[in-house]
Amino acid sequence: MPHSRLLRNVSAEAGARVLYLATRFFIPPFVLARIGMEAYGLYGTVFILVAYFGVSAIGFSNAYVKYVAQYAASGETDRANRLLSSGLTIMSGLSLFGFGMLILAWPWVAAWMKVPAAMASEARFLTFLITGVFFAYLAFSVYRDVLTGLQEIALIQKVWIVSFVVETALIFGLVGAGFGLRGLGLAFFARTAVDLISQWWLSTHRVPWLRIRFVKPDRESLRLLAGFGGIVQVNCLVAIFLGSVERVIATPLLGLEASGLLDLAKRFPGMATSIPSSFASSVLPSAAEIDHKSPTGRRQLRELYLSTNRYMNTVSGILFAFLCFAAFPALKFWLGKVPAGATELMVLFAVASQVHLMTGPGTSVLKASGRPAMEFHYSVANLIALALLVPATRVLIGRWDVTGIAVAVACSTVVSATWFLIRAHRELGIRLTEFTGQVLFPGFLPYIAAALCISPFATWAGSGDQVRAASALVCTGSIYMFAAAALVFVFAATQPEQSAVRFALAKLRASLLSTGSPVVSA
Repeated sequence: MPHSRLLRNVSAEAGARVLYLATRFFIPPFVLARIGMEAYGLYGTVFILVAYFGVSAIGFSNAYVKYVAQYAASGETDRANRLLSSGLTIMSGLSLFGFGMLILAWPWVAAWMKVPAAMASEARFLTFLITGVFFAYLAFSVYRDVLTGLQEIALIQKVWIVSFVVETALIFGLVGAGFGLRGLGLAFFARTAVDLISQWWLSTHRVPWLRIRFVKPDRESLRLLAGFGGIVQVNCLVAIFLGSVERVIATPLLGLEASGLLDLAKRFPGMATSIPSSFASSVLPSAAEIDHKSPTGRRQLRELYLSTNRYMNTVSGILFAFLCFAAFPALKFWLGKVPAGATELMVLFAVASQVHLMTGPGTSVLKASGRPAMEFHYSVANLIALALLVPATRVLIGRWDVTGIAVAVACSTVVSATWFLIRAHRELGIRLTEFTGQVLFPGFLPYIAAALCISPFATWAGSGDQVRAASALVCTGSIYMFAAAALVFVFAATQPEQSAVRFALAKLRASLLSTGSPVVSA
């Protein structure tokens, strides 16, 4: 795929995620003030269940994207339709089965979640509503994956923006009117309905060859979905566990309040993660097309990997350096009262998130080139590290502790990400010096800027009220952004990159000057 199209897709996805983060910023403190930490922890825990159920479709989703991209490029649209129709049929059956199993297993699920007796009715309603809606999404998101495989990512983001704006408006309206957890569930239902209906309509009207229906799955489709998709699915199951492992451990041991605290501390790093991760998700269809069509695919995949990881880690460094050094005033401004331990947890999650994100381009490129099993190097290493470090923190501290669990999880992430990068670079032929200079160094420079611009004022900014915290964040954050960008530009940018930035700035300046001339009115 041409670089201009990749950049357009990345820009659209990153822009949509920025808007999403803007809406998500105000929801937690608003909801928390009206339903309390325990109910908020319950709401977050339900989405852990949703994530585990969602793994049943992730392998299929990756297979749809990879093979739709290949079949559309070679004109084999009949094979694409058979694959998509087989996947729809299988996933619909799995979704019905999964929802039935949840209903039967609800008493045990409620016990694991430690649902208080007073919240039993609302917990049941919320869990069944959200998981039922999500199961429907798993089956019919095949239409979204068609658009992704055809690289219509910018279009998908427009639909997503509409859906989460609708959800946000309903959350503030329903929760503000006193509907509590039920209001949150109904808002999620509306968001999903907008998503599904829009994706179905767009794909059926924009893809003339698309014919998806319920069919008896054919042998070739089963082989592709169970082969490539099955490997990806196992990887994703482990990845989802690793992404929520601190709450999976803390909820039964320490209760819903501990789960809520972990969710709040991870919220900013999680929001920041979604911006640079748009690079990795946009790379998959591009890499699949390169692998299928190009005779020099290995060299192009290598270049795609390095350039994507370079820009991704630079953006990550700017975001996570700010979060590390401004953690306390950021939480102060966001929540008003900072829960004990939240600052330290946020810093841990920020560092671990940046390291983890560097594995994203590698997994996308290796999946696209038919090597999804390489991701096991990350997941297996992470599981081994967790099995050693989580009990170790229990022994060292003498009790189960939220911060101890988070430290073990963060260290496990760093260890496993490092091991995966070593293995991926061996596959792609990337030298350590090359990766250090092109990827690691630009992502490290913002930490120097943050230490100089934010660190001296962080304690003072967080010791006052929310107005002081907000003012300090705006002032020091603006200076930091300029300093970080300047450091990256001077010490890490290549000559072509510097020329491109100068050209863009000159074009912007000329545009501002042309529109800034005085207007004479009659």
